[in-house]
Amino acid sequence: MEDSSLESYRLIYSSFFNWLYREGLITKNPMANVGAIKVIKKIKKSFSDTDIELLKLNGKDPRDIAIVTFLLATACRISEVVNLNIDDVNFISMECTVHGKGGKERRAYLDEQSVLFLKEYLLKRNDDNPALFVSLRKPHKRLTDDGVRYMLRKLGIEADVNHVHPHKFRRTKATNLIKHGMPIQEVAAVLGHDKLDTTMMYIAMDDNTVKHDYQKFG
Repeated sequence: MEDSSLESYRLIYSSFFNWLYREGLITKNPMANVGAIKVIKKIKKSFSDTDIELLKLNGKDPRDIAIVTFLLATACRISEVVNLNIDDVNFISMECTVHGKGGKERRAYLDEQSVLFLKEYLLKRNDDNPALFVSLRKPHKRLTDDGVRYMLRKLGIEADVNHVHPHKFRRTKATNLIKHGMPIQEVAAVLGHDKLDTTMMYIAMDDNTVKHDYQKFG
């Protein structure tokens, strides 16, 4: 079992026995002297430019390429993406309205490439489903979270790109925006975060990036 899992269990048991002790249900807290388990923080990697190109090149259907570029451009949660309808997208202003956690509504922004692939995909659709992304086979039902995850996992294997999953696109977008100088407060707004601490967890900075920025600003 990983240290992070052990620490999670420790916190759960500690909270439970602390409650028992406070309520007077036990006379001694068995977790009182159990210290925190040190967890080595691993930097979660984002996609490289090469990774993204490989994913697009190996996409066998316009829908799959549209999803890849849409996820990267908007940094939307997968639950937000599958709930979108075609009418939620404004191709002129290149933005869409998404409903995030807690029913909060916000705008997500597309770029020229994602708009191009999205239009190409929609033009080839021959169904009347209002959903933005649908299954490839009839009756072309709204695509589900698991459907997108399965497609991305399969695409990653075919493109020889490791760990391809929806959340990695959010992390990649956040990292790229920070690298290009966007203030972290605005990055948080793009991701739909209320707390900056949450946004910081998405940003993957490698040693080369830190060194480059140090030399640029130092």
